[in-house]
Amino acid sequence: MTFEAKLFGKTRFKNYSQCLALLEANARFAPLWERLCLAAYVSLGPPLARLFGAQTAGIFKRADDTIADVRAVTKSQPEEIVRRLRQYIRLRIERDDHLPFDEARAEIYDQSFYPIVTHFTYALQPSAAARLKFVRQVVQSMRAEQSNVADLGCGSGVILSEILMLKRGWTGHGLDISQESIKYARKLAEHKGVQERASFQTGDIMTLPYADESLDLVVASEIIEHMPEPLKVISEIRRTLRVGGKLVLTMPVESHTPAHIHALNSGEDLRALCERSGFRVRRLEPHWHFGFGDDRRHVFALAEAGARALRNDYVSPDALQNFSGGYPEPEVV
Repeated sequence: MTFEAKLFGKTRFKNYSQCLALLEANARFAPLWERLCLAAYVSLGPPLARLFGAQTAGIFKRADDTIADVRAVTKSQPEEIVRRLRQYIRLRIERDDHLPFDEARAEIYDQSFYPIVTHFTYALQPSAAARLKFVRQVVQSMRAEQSNVADLGCGSGVILSEILMLKRGWTGHGLDISQESIKYARKLAEHKGVQERASFQTGDIMTLPYADESLDLVVASEIIEHMPEPLKVISEIRRTLRVGGKLVLTMPVESHTPAHIHALNSGEDLRALCERSGFRVRRLEPHWHFGFGDDRRHVFALAEAGARALRNDYVSPDALQNFSGGYPEPEVV
């Protein structure tokens, strides 16, 4: 047994067997300095979090459940999961320079580690857990017994499966450019028992495969920053939503991640983009998060489709200039 497993085995962490198994597996790959940093992070993080009112037991339980789901979907042992996660970590360290879209697709989106990484964010990153909670709140506030929802850039399929578990009469569509993600999302939907109401396909988010005004809810969580033409994406989303339909949109601010090709300067920039595309912004929330490998600042928005959509090729110079083509220096996380 590794020293970190022995250490955590003497604390409340011993109750989370999936987390301990992953730490054991990681010890076979990671250098000593990295294991020491991780041990310090896990040991000191919870007491500090409790000082600020965070419920660490809930965080560990979420992580344990997420790891169990990943193992069920991939049918992999912890060592294989760790190996794939470390592929992405290595890429992030070596290529922290905002890859062009085509290069990001080849090196990240089309790789087998990608859906595992996107799934694991819900265990490791506070911002991902907050985004999922925001989506739940919106979905639970919608009283329609039947609705048609699309999750754009669905990744591992976590958000869409969660929505369909909450709303037993709804149907959902997941879209992602990554074939690896689509295969993974289908397996996760089956694991969660919602596969009969879920469909997944690869496709281009800038040219959505949905009819005009055919959707009641669109979730676009952490995708705009990946797209070459963010205004076109939002206008295309508006085309597919019925009048009064809702858009859940989240995005990091001043992000420094290889796959992100746009940076947002403030929540008001996001509001401007939505309003230029025919949306009324109902909620706009800034969020700060502190976690391993997480972007610190995010904006969460809930917008409603207005009575008139603008043309899909409409581009606002005022809104566009607020997206930064340059990026800040890397921050230590």
